[in-house]
Amino acid sequence: MPLLTEEHVILNSGAQSKKALITDLAQTITSVDPDQVIEVVMAREQLGSTGIGHGVAIPHGRIPDLIHPIVALARHPAGVDFEAIDGEPVHIVVLLLVPDDDNRRHLELLAHLARLLQKPAFRKSIMEAESAAEIAALFPEMTAAA
Repeated sequence: MPLLTEEHVILNSGAQSKKALITDLAQTITSVDPDQVIEVVMAREQLGSTGIGHGVAIPHGRIPDLIHPIVALARHPAGVDFEAIDGEPVHIVVLLLVPDDDNRRHLELLAHLARLLQKPAFRKSIMEAESAAEIAALFPEMTAAA
């Protein structure tokens, strides 16, 4: 199954804050209560920002009763303050939700996304994509190992 679907892509977010952006992403995921997503992800952000630098953030959380991981992405052309480790505004936010009981899968997916998003050419492709479908197609299929 695809790691990211076009329904879970926000092409040009205008959110004014980290929480507003996470709220917008949560609302693209119709299979999970957005309030639960916001609560879980913001609680994780309290532990430390998931802004990993290079204009990228990977907010994440574990959701009880989730059947499989879900990824959503927002592109923010102007950039939003995510309290990133490099102090720079964030332009690409990839939300990762995983089942509550799958710690290994959570860490594998987080590492996989971080590796992809560390590549300048990959980030450039996301920023230059003209459609949600184009962005979704950049992300590889989800496999048992990845």
